[in-house]
Amino acid sequence: HHGEVLQQQQPSSKLNDPMATTKRARKGGKRRRRFDDLFSEGLPRSANAICSNSMVNDLSDDAKDQLREYATERLPGSAEVVDALFWTAETRPNELRTKELCETLEAVTLIGASINALLADGGGDATNGVGGRRKESMTIYDLACGHGLGGTLLAYRFPDVKVVCMDKERRPCWTTYRQAFERFGAKAKGAETVTSNLTFEVGDVTKDLRPERGDYLMCLHGCNELSPHVLATARERRAGYAVMPCCLRDGMLGVTTTSSNNNWGIADDAARYALQVGYLAGKFGCLKVAAISHFITNRFLIIIGDWQDDKSSFEGSACGGEDDTVEKCN
Repeated sequence: HHGEVLQQQQPSSKLNDPMATTKRARKGGKRRRRFDDLFSEGLPRSANAICSNSMVNDLSDDAKDQLREYATERLPGSAEVVDALFWTAETRPNELRTKELCETLEAVTLIGASINALLADGGGDATNGVGGRRKESMTIYDLACGHGLGGTLLAYRFPDVKVVCMDKERRPCWTTYRQAFERFGAKAKGAETVTSNLTFEVGDVTKDLRPERGDYLMCLHGCNELSPHVLATARERRAGYAVMPCCLRDGMLGVTTTSSNNNWGIADDAARYALQVGYLAGKFGCLKVAAISHFITNRFLIIIGDWQDDKSSFEGSACGGEDDTVEKCN
């Protein structure tokens, strides 16, 4: 059933060779990455990521087969979602990018698990204004959503939760995704359509976002000030959040990693990015930074948390406000 899709699972065999194991696959402990060989060798690449201009429909037949195998394993029990994605690639060959597909599936797997835990827990108590009914009250926002693939996947996984995609314009691919899910997906009980819980709002995230307490804010590859803005909004509105920063301009967060005379700056981009994301998470008192495969993208870290999860916050962590108030904000 589609309510169970995007669950994390442990692969049982190595791509192409069931008996093969590599140091690369073992790295990361329990989170073994079966498909890193596909990401790093089987798909078109730029210098340090899957090529951003590669379209799924332009891949070789062998690469498509491997990509379909990957998607099928990442979407256990939801073959209809895989069919919808590849139908989109075939019907609109210039709309579904290879890198976008892989990084979104990886990110939404982690984020979906976080949301699922909040909904299962009820996400509320007698004093927080939600009253333990978070499933009935939550809205998931896919902010600066681009094509809206992340929001569409979450809407299908959580058919009883309202999902809003927001960006400055609605792109044609968002409509294609909806058509694909209506064509291949299964309607939830009582729903008029497969994607009846999914809407799009044209707007500026920094000006038009008005979440309620207990909502969930997702922002994948937000540039520069957008990532801290979403975290600040989540803290202010006491909402859940998943932020995957893209560009973080040097000095923007108050820490500098470059030197004008090259005497001390951090030249390695991956190290600089990890430092900036870690600093951003610490600035807002966020204690969980997750990662997808760095073979997919060089912007692979996700800050995940929730206002209500006191167990994973710690006393004395300032949340980055201008006053000296100490809060638990993740």
